[in-house]
Amino acid sequence: MKFHRYHFVSMIYSVLFYLIVSYVNSMGSRLGLLYSQIGFINFLGALSYVIASISIGHIGDKVGYKNVLIIESVLYFVFLLISLNFSGVFYLVFLAVISNLFFGSFYPQIEGLIAKSESIANYPHSKTIMRFNISWSFGNILGMALGPFMTVRYPKTIFVFGLFLSLAIGLFIWFDYKKIGKLIKLSKVPFKRENLVENINKFRWVYRATLFFSGLLYTAILALFPKLINSYGIDLSLTGFLIAFANVSVFLTFLFMGKFSFWVGKPRVSFLFLIVLPITSILLFLKPSPILFLIVSFLGGMCYAVPYTFAIYYGLHSNEDDQGKQGGFHEATIGLLFGFGPLIGGVFLDAFSGIVGLAIFGILLTSITLIIQMIFLLKK
Repeated sequence: MKFHRYHFVSMIYSVLFYLIVSYVNSMGSRLGLLYSQIGFINFLGALSYVIASISIGHIGDKVGYKNVLIIESVLYFVFLLISLNFSGVFYLVFLAVISNLFFGSFYPQIEGLIAKSESIANYPHSKTIMRFNISWSFGNILGMALGPFMTVRYPKTIFVFGLFLSLAIGLFIWFDYKKIGKLIKLSKVPFKRENLVENINKFRWVYRATLFFSGLLYTAILALFPKLINSYGIDLSLTGFLIAFANVSVFLTFLFMGKFSFWVGKPRVSFLFLIVLPITSILLFLKPSPILFLIVSFLGGMCYAVPYTFAIYYGLHSNEDDQGKQGGFHEATIGLLFGFGPLIGGVFLDAFSGIVGLAIFGILLTSITLIIQMIFLLKK
């Protein structure tokens, strides 16, 4: 089993997503916005992501995932073309909201398309999840590393890339649909179908809740570290290369947890992986330095990737042919944490005038996550 063309679609669109996210956050820093103001823009964007995931995410189950992807790509192309003529704070809000509407509806479609197609071809579910996660997380590394640099040096390049990509991918999916049909054409493989975990719905909701609270620290780091790192004398254009270690960590975590599935259906084993959240939070109390920012970024990525792996595994493993619906629920969770993480993290940073605010935020998240896991383990 290899990566196919729709894994590349996932990867390359993820590059664009994080270029846009980096543009919004880095430009907010350049315009002198407070941490909480940058966080609020992220919150509004993420709110639209959640709305799109819930309202549009399941449509592909009924009308075809490729149909929705084609229409979305064309509409986003038109939006980016219009966007070349605008700038300023209100434009940042508009850009965040519309872009999140697009990506919030895009990811459930691509998840549903890949999961359903590979399920029909008898691909092992754990391998389906691993390859999809690796594809988009690799794209995120590139987008986050280059985002602040391109925002400062070559901002128009981000939008030109988005225009080319939306048009090219839209055409590719249209031709693919005409040639192959609604799903991805894959050869069947001789694997035994993986059994569903008992009480899988309970696993879904517990790990989606865990993902939400643990992942808040990661999203706060992504959104607020450009301004925070820059405040300690590091050039804004270089901040992305430090923050990108968060997504390097996400990529490596997906690679490891997809390769070894000893945690599946074993919440006590899964609980041990979540210790990375309190470790990351405690490190934030140390004296800021480039090395600390790098380490915290790397561990912060694990705070997100570990529960993300649990949540998407149990979320998309289904016998009910509702992969798009479950993908919508999953992406709604992602949207919520990408909204509340920067917003609440920004409030803590402003309230405590620096990185210690993020440390206190992390300790609070650790307490909530611990309570959720203990209740689940005791009931099990």
